[in-house]
Amino acid sequence: MIAEVLIDLYQPRMMAAIVNEGILGIGHGGLPDPELVLWTGLAMVLIVLVGGFCGVMGGVCVNFCAQNFGNDIRKDCFRRILHFSMEQIDFFHTGSLITRITSDTTQVQTMVSAALRGVVRSLTFLMAGTAALLSLDIHFGLIAALAVPVILLEVSVIVWKSNPLFLLLQQKLDVLNGIMQEDISGARVIKGFSQEKREQKRFGRANDDLAETQLRVLILIAWLQPLVNIVLNLALVGVIYVGSFDVRTGMIGPGTIMAALTYVVQILNGLLMFAMILQLFARGLTSKRRLQEILAAEPVIEDGVCPLAHERIEAEADKAVEFSHVFFGYPGQGEAVLHDISFSIRKGETLAIVGATGAGKSTLIKLLPRFYDAASGQVRVDGLDVRAYPLRELRRKMAIVLQKTELFSLTIRENIAWGCGGASEAEIREAARMAQAENFILSQPDGYDTEVAEGGMSLSGGQRQRLALARAILCRPELLILDDSTSALDLRTEAAFYRELAAYTERLRAEGRELTKIIVAQRIATARHADRIAVLDRGRLAACGTHEELLQASPLYREICASQLGGDEKDKKGGERS
Repeated sequence: MIAEVLIDLYQPRMMAAIVNEGILGIGHGGLPDPELVLWTGLAMVLIVLVGGFCGVMGGVCVNFCAQNFGNDIRKDCFRRILHFSMEQIDFFHTGSLITRITSDTTQVQTMVSAALRGVVRSLTFLMAGTAALLSLDIHFGLIAALAVPVILLEVSVIVWKSNPLFLLLQQKLDVLNGIMQEDISGARVIKGFSQEKREQKRFGRANDDLAETQLRVLILIAWLQPLVNIVLNLALVGVIYVGSFDVRTGMIGPGTIMAALTYVVQILNGLLMFAMILQLFARGLTSKRRLQEILAAEPVIEDGVCPLAHERIEAEADKAVEFSHVFFGYPGQGEAVLHDISFSIRKGETLAIVGATGAGKSTLIKLLPRFYDAASGQVRVDGLDVRAYPLRELRRKMAIVLQKTELFSLTIRENIAWGCGGASEAEIREAARMAQAENFILSQPDGYDTEVAEGGMSLSGGQRQRLALARAILCRPELLILDDSTSALDLRTEAAFYRELAAYTERLRAEGRELTKIIVAQRIATARHADRIAVLDRGRLAACGTHEELLQASPLYREICASQLGGDEKDKKGGERS
């Protein structure tokens, strides 16, 4: 790039020689020198080719560096986001993360490109061009010295005024991307309630805010080029005016004035280029700070220190899961969700968790894989505090099927094997059979090779749940957590799944392995067959026992049973008492 600029700066001198000596014959008694014109012209063509080659190679190198820089930043940001704790994902919001990893990365990439190419070119033009101009005539240098501060002042004012708007612009883009993400993922709900016009208006308002902010930025920047052009043209007039006196006195030739005009244009254009780079830097630095917030964010949930082997053996001989005086509240919310929860689950036991909506059932199980950490108290798995485990090892012990089933744009086979890459075809099919998914899979156009639409939207809710259950079973976990994961299944299919799960548990037990299960259930028909049932009420453990024990001892459980099973349980309870 430096070679390209120096060649551009050398050409005006050759042009001056052609005009002064080759055409006007200054220094040769006024006789033109065609041979000088020819050879100097050929030399100009040659160095233009060399300069063009340098420019192309400079552009290739700059784009190579900038694109790879952007590629690295996107990968680093995405890697960091994948390791975020749930608290951090809640804080940044999905729309903002998308903006940062796309638009902000592009802005920083543009800044790097401008820094590599524009700064080198503009500063070389400014310094080397000024030196070349002074070597022609000191008066020309004085004119440039007067013009440069004026342009710098104009640039400073424009950048100072526009700089705060760049952060506002990216924040408006965050809002727009957030609305797009919500509306695209919730398209079925929007159509179901015929709310297309409402969402169009909401998107329109966000888009108008973005366009208005963008327009304010562009109007400010639009002032820069005309203001710089005014100073540039005044400088050119000054060079011509001063040069005319020097030509009249014979100090310089007309070709020198032509060279001086070219140098002034190059210097001030270099300065304008630098001004535009400053504007890109202002915008890029705003995006850089937003990206740094991601890259500098340390996960709130970190790996624990792996305990010694003998400690692990002693601990694993005890309970599978234990909650001891656990309190928890979501970050940023003052009210606690769980209050003094204490219970334990033996290895191989099945515990059902029931309670009203908002009782804290799903929150409770999120503490086991450390999606969140308890505010106080201890959560233990195999006798060890979950905070003592490396996260990967802790989560490999368990498989979770959450309320909202997440599938990916892969084949059915790949979705089932998603958490267990080394699974064989026979194991995949067996997991699908146990989850009552094989029949509908084989009815698909390509069977297990059928592509699943984004988010699993090409499948029904029940089909998605069955694939998620198959994926969890395939992992062969020690702890299986089902968070209302059969809610979309009919009772017969649900019962068939639990029969298969019970048979699978017995097969594991015969092999010397235990499968502990935690089932969050809305249906008493699902929960009643568990070894024990925990009843949650407003974040507190109201009761824990078998179905029969709770019917006797827990008014809340009896109320839940009565609401779902009608008078059958009441009659049964009364018969047992009599």
